[in-house]
Amino acid sequence: MTISAITPKGRILAFDPILRPVMALKSGRTRGSVLDRALREDGEERSAEAGLAQLSAYDIEQVDRGLLSQGLAQAKTLHGEGRSPLLFAPAAFATLASPRGRRDVVEMLTEAQKRLNARLVLEITHLDPGLPPSRLVEVLGLLRPICRVVFARIKVERRAIMALTDCTLAGAAVEAAHIADPEDEELLTRVRLVLASIGPRMLLHNVRSTASIHAAHGAGISYASLDLSLLGAAIPAPPNKSGGEVTPAAA
Repeated sequence: MTISAITPKGRILAFDPILRPVMALKSGRTRGSVLDRALREDGEERSAEAGLAQLSAYDIEQVDRGLLSQGLAQAKTLHGEGRSPLLFAPAAFATLASPRGRRDVVEMLTEAQKRLNARLVLEITHLDPGLPPSRLVEVLGLLRPICRVVFARIKVERRAIMALTDCTLAGAAVEAAHIADPEDEELLTRVRLVLASIGPRMLLHNVRSTASIHAAHGAGISYASLDLSLLGAAIPAPPNKSGGEVTPAAA
C-alpha cells in the first residue's frame, strides 16, 4: 500500500515499503532483510531519502509509521541461513525524537521481532549534521533495550561523520549510489575506514552488481542489501577470501 504525503510546496509524494535481502559479506550468506522506503515518481522507483527530506517533521513521522506498518506486515518470514535472521528497519530521527513516534515505532518493531524471531537492527535516517551529539545519545538511551543495535544512515561527508563520532552507534549505512564507484574495492575500503569512527560495522545499501558485491567483500564491509531487480533472482556469492563481517552474534 502506497503512503502519500504533500510537501509544503504542494507536491504529492508517494512512498512504498520494500524488502531487500541482506548478505553477510564475510560468509556470503543471506542474513535477513532490510525494510526500506522507495519513492514512486513518474513510474520509476527512486531512493526515498530526498523525498522525505522535503516533508515537515510531522509528515515524516506519519510516513514512517505507515511504511513500517505496511512493510513489517509484508515480512512473513525471514531467512538467516541457520541463525536468527537480522531485520534492518529505518526510522527518521524526527520520528524517534517524538515521544509518540518513538513509542509507535518501538511497539511495531517489538511485535515484528517476536513474530519473525528476528534480531532487530534499527537504522536512524535523516540526521541533521548540526544535531548535538548529546541529543542523539539521549534518544538512543530511550530506545534501548529494545533497539540495542543501531546504525546511522548517512552520506559520506565530513560534517555528518564528525557529528556521529562517539555516539555509541553500532555502525553506519550508506547508499551505494552515493559512492562515486561502488565497484572500486580501494575506494570502498577508504569509505569503510572513514566510517569506522561512527561504529565498527557498515551496511552498503542497494548493491546492484556482482562486481559491487565482490568489491564490498574485499573492502571488509560487513553487510550489503541487494537490489534483486538488477542482480536477478540468484544471489551471487563473494569470492572466498578474507572479509570484514563482525560476528553476527554481536549484532
